[in-house]
Amino acid sequence: MSDLYYVAPENASALRQGRGVLTGAEARHLAKVMRGKPGDEVALFDGSGCEFRGRILTVARDVVELEILESREDDREPDVAATVLLALPKGDRQKWAIEKLCELGVRRVVPLESRRSDVKVDEGVRERLERHALEASKQCGRLRLMSITPALAVSELSALAELLDARLKDENALSPQARVLQERFDGFGLFDEFRPGDEVVRVVAHPRSDGDFGQTGFQELVRSRLARAPRGVLAAIGPAGGFSAEEVQSAAACGWIPLDLGRQVYRVETAALVTAALFLHLT
Repeated sequence: MSDLYYVAPENASALRQGRGVLTGAEARHLAKVMRGKPGDEVALFDGSGCEFRGRILTVARDVVELEILESREDDREPDVAATVLLALPKGDRQKWAIEKLCELGVRRVVPLESRRSDVKVDEGVRERLERHALEASKQCGRLRLMSITPALAVSELSALAELLDARLKDENALSPQARVLQERFDGFGLFDEFRPGDEVVRVVAHPRSDGDFGQTGFQELVRSRLARAPRGVLAAIGPAGGFSAEEVQSAAACGWIPLDLGRQVYRVETAALVTAALFLHLT
């Protein structure tokens, strides 16, 4: 079963009741491209981390119905839940970044808008990135969809940190700015993977060559600030021109750790992959 087919959210609940329904592009691909016919077995997933083996019952125009034979939970997700806040690069580099972050096992990507950002993120851009994430999941066999959230401004990093702290401390008191952010991210499962008391690290990538803001290297961070592998990490990656000094200072003032990735000069997408990989492989 090399091909993996995505069951849309409106049909996902039926999977637990022994029935699978593919619609739209997924159904057309199975029926017209792969020539699926009744009796064939295929693999299905709904993005929640479970794979279903289904047998085709009927094939119609834009709809394929299946009988669910068995299911299995995914055990390949990293122990560290990583959120990458990414100032999107231009053009095809966006798709490449999303694909590779998905392959690595990043939990979600938050498009980040900073003073020097090249890309303005609207709902159309977010939906396109979602499609890239879905295709990447099918390609690499990842059963949990990487979430693509609405955009976040660098000036809102303090409010995001407040939402995270409220989750980790089981508190409801939030500032007006944090409540606005909470409403914007409603329905995207922001920080659902965390529980009170979890250790979650927040870093903002910024090289020492762009000024001294108390940057720490990765090994130094692990030795001096982490007694054990964290439950999660939030990593903010700036645009091609980097974060401004004011943006780094503001982030550091609300608890984000400036992280130096070394002497190499990375492109945006490379910096995102390096940072994610470093934390995802902590044990």
